Amino acid sequence: MNYTESLFIFAFAIVALVALALRPWPLARQWFLTAFSLFVIATWGVYSLVLFLMIGLSNFAVARALYVNKPPVSTAILATAVIVDVGLLAIFKYVKPSWLHSGWLPEPIGIPLAISFYTFHIISYLVDIHRGRTLPVGFGQYLFYLGFFPHVVAGPIVRTWQLIPQLRNTRRIAADWPMGLHFMVTGFFLKSICADNIAGIIDPAWKEVALTATDRWLVAFLYYCQIYGDFAGYSLMALGMARLLGFRLPANFRSPLRAIRLQEFWRRWHITLSRWLRDYLYIPLGGNRSGFVLGNLILTMLLGGLWHGSGAGFVIWGALHGLGLVFERLVPIRNVLLSWFLTQAWVTLAWVPFRLPQWRDASAFLSGMVTSPLHMPSGSILFGAVFAAPVIVHQFLPLLISRIGRRRLPIILGAMTGVLAIADLIVAAPSKVFLYFAF
Repeated sequence: MNYTESLFIFAFAIVALVALALRPWPLARQWFLTAFSLFVIATWGVYSLVLFLMIGLSNFAVARALYVNKPPVSTAILATAVIVDVGLLAIFKYVKPSWLHSGWLPEPIGIPLAISFYTFHIISYLVDIHRGRTLPVGFGQYLFYLGFFPHVVAGPIVRTWQLIPQLRNTRRIAADWPMGLHFMVTGFFLKSICADNIAGIIDPAWKEVALTATDRWLVAFLYYCQIYGDFAGYSLMALGMARLLGFRLPANFRSPLRAIRLQEFWRRWHITLSRWLRDYLYIPLGGNRSGFVLGNLILTMLLGGLWHGSGAGFVIWGALHGLGLVFERLVPIRNVLLSWFLTQAWVTLAWVPFRLPQWRDASAFLSGMVTSPLHMPSGSILFGAVFAAPVIVHQFLPLLISRIGRRRLPIILGAMTGVLAIADLIVAAPSKVFLYFAF
């Protein structure tokens, strides 16, 4: 069930009203939302649901074992669990055994659905218990945390301490419903109107051989806008759905197009993944404290690329970001405008192998960005700027909103929500699955 489908929107409206009515009974609300979350997973295939429950239940037992044992026993349990979880993730994402294609098992998108995201949730939960940063939670709370439908498919990646305590909070916050609706409508607009229309325009261009260098750079930048509209749109819808249900999830994007350095870009792009990689990979490797800081950066970004997929393009994408982070540490650029331009150009360039995971395709497109002639962009590709413009405006809009008084802010946001809601209803767009559902 895609979150932009009319059927899901209708079902969610009913769920939100029931959840609102169940606020005085937190336990009933928790199990009701858990049941709906499992139903959402099942709509992508019973196989996905069964695997989710099997992995989730086994790691629930591991969490209990971690809590009752002390090092070195707990350390061995944690290491074994992480190896098994990562190994399963690698098998299902990269090895793809033949029995997955046997015909009697359905193949939902991201075989199986959401395994990358809930594996990261599980690992963070186990590591935090081992470190003494959190205590094991009950089975019902654990299942809710792991499967909560706004974040289970494509994030944001949430820690237990960010979500579980809210289960006991039954007070209604006045701003939750209007802000939740604003996030939902804005996210739907970014995804269905902007990202999907951009995709319809530029998808054929990735296979076009005779593109000029101008067209290639424009296509790469439009893909930057597409993937932002798609993923930030989903994340906003996730935050909006959670708000309407009485929960708050961490923000996943903060205007990455405004980043003047790559380090800042990763504080603005897929924020919860960046923090996860920092806390559970970069710091354990030694972080800034070791003599291998630059190597740690590259290794972390390489593994971040591999997390997205097995194609060489994902590894190259991670390597480009790792090398860029190393370069800006070694050669700091003082001019803000130049630093912003080089950062955004490097990010745009790196999206090419991400979009074309096969190295032969990516290298051909990248070489054309340098060797092909420079001409005026073709009109068909330039038309994508019509749908990219709102994506760009959305990232710079907070600068304007920060200057608006708090008294006028609800009126401005209400008007924006109304305009975007009308656009959502009348602007045609080819329906496409969220890009990150495949990861």
